[in-house]
Amino acid sequence: MNKQAPILTQAARFLVSLQYSDLPSDVTNTAKRAVLDYIGVAIAGCDQPVAENLRHWASQRSQGGNASIIGHDFNLDVENAALVNAASGHALDFDDTSWATIGHPSTVIIPALLALAEEQDLSGKALLTAYIAGVEVAHKVADLMMPETSENGWHTTGVFYTLGTAAAVCQLLDLDEAMTTRALALSLSRSSGIRSNFGTQAKPYHAGMAAKSGLEAVSLAQHGITSAPTALEGVDGFIQCYASDALAKKVRTMVKPILFGVGWDISTKGYAFKKYPNCSGNHPACDLMETLVQEDKVTWQEIESIHCGVSLLGPKELVCHQPKTPVEARFSLEYSIAASLIYGQLTLEEFTQEKIMDPRVQSLMQSITMEIDDDLAKLGFIGTAPVKIWIKTKTGDSLFLENDLAIGNPEKPFSDEDFRAKFAKCVAGKLSPENEKTLLNQLFQLEQVEHIKSVTQLIKRER
Repeated sequence: MNKQAPILTQAARFLVSLQYSDLPSDVTNTAKRAVLDYIGVAIAGCDQPVAENLRHWASQRSQGGNASIIGHDFNLDVENAALVNAASGHALDFDDTSWATIGHPSTVIIPALLALAEEQDLSGKALLTAYIAGVEVAHKVADLMMPETSENGWHTTGVFYTLGTAAAVCQLLDLDEAMTTRALALSLSRSSGIRSNFGTQAKPYHAGMAAKSGLEAVSLAQHGITSAPTALEGVDGFIQCYASDALAKKVRTMVKPILFGVGWDISTKGYAFKKYPNCSGNHPACDLMETLVQEDKVTWQEIESIHCGVSLLGPKELVCHQPKTPVEARFSLEYSIAASLIYGQLTLEEFTQEKIMDPRVQSLMQSITMEIDDDLAKLGFIGTAPVKIWIKTKTGDSLFLENDLAIGNPEKPFSDEDFRAKFAKCVAGKLSPENEKTLLNQLFQLEQVEHIKSVTQLIKRER
C-alpha cells in the first residue's frame, strides 16, 4: 500500500516552501526568456480575430477591474484579462512548447500571473517564482501521464496548464498547504481541450480557458469550496480519465514521492522557442525549406512533387491539407512548405488570406503529400516532429532531406539576439522604439522589477 501523501498534497508542500533563492540560475534564465517571448507573441496576436472575439465577449461580462489587456487601453477583471491575454499569446501559434506535455505553458500561466500580480502590486521576482513553480507542478504531473493523454486526443495545453496556473497562483498568493491542495484538486475538474478543434479559434481559446479556470479554482478554494486531495491519482480521478486506468493504478502504488523541485523540468527538458508562427509540428520541415531556399538547390517552379514522412503525432496536429484561412494554414505542412518555397521565407507576413489563396501556393500544395514514416513511427508519440522529405523535379531529378529537431530547441538554442529579433518583429508598429527598448531591458532583468505594473503599462496600447 502506498504510504506517500496524495500527489496534490506533495505539490502543495512544494509550493508552500518554495523561495526565489531556491531556484538555479539556469531555471530563472529560461523563465525570463519565456516571459519575454510570451509578451512579444501576445502583442503580435492581440488583434487576431480570436482575441477580438474573446475581448468583446469578456467585456460584456466583466464587472471592471485592474488587469491590463495587452495591446489595448482598458482593463478587465483578473480572470477575464487572463482569458483574453492567454488567447492573444496563442492566436498565432508562435509561443513556446514544452516537450513534457507537447503543449504550451507560458501562454497560459504567464497571463494569469501578470493579471494577478498587477492587481496585487507584486514584483517581477514574485512572478518568476510562481511561474517556475506552476510549470514544475504541471510537468511533473504530465510525466505520470504522457504520452497517453495526448494519444487519447486531448489538447494538453488545456489539460495540464489549468493545474499549472492554479499551482502558480497559489504560490504567488502564499496560500497554505490545505487551501493549495483544494485549489489544485478543483483545477483538475476544470481541465479540458480536444485536439479535433485544431485549425480553428477554439485552440487559442483553450489557452485562455485554462488560464481563467486555474484562477477560478483558486478563488473557489479561497471561498470554501472543498475537493478531494486524491483527485489526481484516485479511482475515477484525473490520471484515469485523461490517461488510463492502468497508469492510475501504477501511480497509486508508487513507493517514492514525486520530486518537485529536483531536476527542474524547465531546465532538464527545456522549451522549444518558435522561429515560425505556426504549429511546431511544421518546424523541422520549415528549417529544411529555409536552407533549401538559401542554397538555391531547387526552385518551386521545378518541382513535380514533394512527399513528407512524419512521426505519429504529425497527422493529428497537421490537419489542414488545403488551407484557405490563416488559422488553417498554421496547421498545414503543405502550406508551410509551399509558402516557404514560393515566398522564400515563413514569417508573420506569410499568414494572410491573400498569400494563402495565391494560385501558385494553392497549386503547389496539391503536389505535396504527407504520411507516417515507418522508421519515425518507431520513435513513438513524440512532439519534436522529425521529418523526411523527398522532392521530385519535373526533369526527373530527386532530393532527399531530413531533420530531427527544429531550431529553437535546447539542442539548437536561440541566442539572446534571436529573442530580441523575434520580439522586435512581433511588436513592430505596436510599440515605440523607446518603449520596446525599455520593455526588453525590464524583461531580461525581470527579477529586478519591483512593481509588475511597470511592465503591464508598457504592453498596453500606446496613445
